[in-house]
Amino acid sequence: MSDHDIVLSVVDDTGLETWLERVVEEPFRLEQVSRTDLTRVLRLLEATTAHVVMVEISEADMDQSLAIITALTSARPWVTVITVCGRANQDLLLQAMRAGARDCFVAGSDASDIRERLRRHQLLRVGHYDDQVRATHSNLVLVASASDTVDTRFLAQNVALGLNQLFPDQRCLAIDTQPSGRSIFYLDIHNEYTLENLLASPETLDETLIGTALEEYRPGLRLLAGGLRRDELEGDRSADLFIALNHLMQMFDRIVINVGTLQSRHWVRALGIHARHLLIAMHPLVDQAHVVRSLGSEWRAHLGKESRVSLVVDGIDTHVPPSLDELAETAGMPVLAGLPMDWRHRLLAMNTGLPVQEQAPRCHYARSLQTLVGKLELSQDEVVEQSWWQRLRGKR
Repeated sequence: MSDHDIVLSVVDDTGLETWLERVVEEPFRLEQVSRTDLTRVLRLLEATTAHVVMVEISEADMDQSLAIITALTSARPWVTVITVCGRANQDLLLQAMRAGARDCFVAGSDASDIRERLRRHQLLRVGHYDDQVRATHSNLVLVASASDTVDTRFLAQNVALGLNQLFPDQRCLAIDTQPSGRSIFYLDIHNEYTLENLLASPETLDETLIGTALEEYRPGLRLLAGGLRRDELEGDRSADLFIALNHLMQMFDRIVINVGTLQSRHWVRALGIHARHLLIAMHPLVDQAHVVRSLGSEWRAHLGKESRVSLVVDGIDTHVPPSLDELAETAGMPVLAGLPMDWRHRLLAMNTGLPVQEQAPRCHYARSLQTLVGKLELSQDEVVEQSWWQRLRGKR
C-alpha cells in the first residue's frame, strides 16, 4: 500500500460510512474525518497526500458540503473530489459538479462498479508527489508485541538510543505510548508536555515547540510520552494523530514509537502506511509465534509497500529450543534479531534510569542490540545473508 491508495472520506452519516467501508476494499484504505472541521480536513489531506476525497452531500446541509468541495479544489487542484449521497438528486449533483466534484457515488450502487470508478480516478491522479517527497515519510519504526508479557518499552527505548549512537548527527524522536507514572520509558527523565498535549493542537507543532517542550535527552534524541485510549485512535482523533506524526516526520530523521500490545493494532492501522519498520517482539514461545502469524496477516494490510515486518525474539537462549529459524517459520516472517535475557544488566538499567548501552556497553544484551539496530539499515536480502552467516558461525 502507498499514500496513493489512501482515500479520504469526509462523511458523517453512519449509514454511508458503513456502506463505504464495505465497498472500498484493498488496495484502497479509507481515512475518516468529520465534515465539521474544514481545517482538519485540509491538514489530513496534506498529511496523507491522498489523491481522492469523498465528500458527503445532502439537502439538509448542502452549503457545508459545497464549502468543503470548493475549499478542496481551490487549495489542492490536483485532488479528485467525489460526492457520496444516500439518494440521487439532480439539483444537488449539479451544484456539487459546479463546485468542482468529478463524480458521485450513490449508496447501494453496484460495488464492483464503484471500485472500478475509484480505481480509474486514482490512476488519473497518481504522480503529483515525486519520490523524494514520499521518501520523507518512511522514517518511522513501530515497536509492537505478540503478548503483554513482552516489554516493548525497554526494547523501543534501546532501539532509539542505539539509532542515536549510530547516527549522532541525525535527529531522533522516541515516543512511549505506555508511560508508567511520570517517567518516559525507563529513563530518568520527565516531560510535562505529553502526546495528549500535542494532539490537542497539532497545528501549533513547529521547531520552537519541539525545542522548548521536548527536552533533549542526549544530543539529537528527544523523548515524548502519553497514552491514548482505543476511541482516541479512531475518527477525528486518529486524523489529528496522523497530522501530528506527519509534521514530526518532517522534523526528525527517525521516529521510534512503542505501541505495545493492547492498542497495537489501532496504532498500526493509524500509522502503518508511514512505517519503514514494524518490529514485533515476542518471547521464544511457540504459542506467541502462532499469535504473531495471525497478527502479521492482519497488520500487513495497513502497511506501506516498502514497509518491513520483522520479529525480535526477546529472551532467546541458543541452548534451548525452539531456534530462531523454527520461530521464524512458525511466525511466517523473518527474525531481525534475538536478544538474550541478560537479566542482571536489564534490571540495573531499569532501576537506575540509565541506558544499558552506557552502563554496560560490552554486555551480551548491549552487543546484541547493537547488531539489531545495524540491521535496520540493511536491505531484507542483506539481513537474511548476515543472519545466515551468524548462525553458521555459531554452529562451529
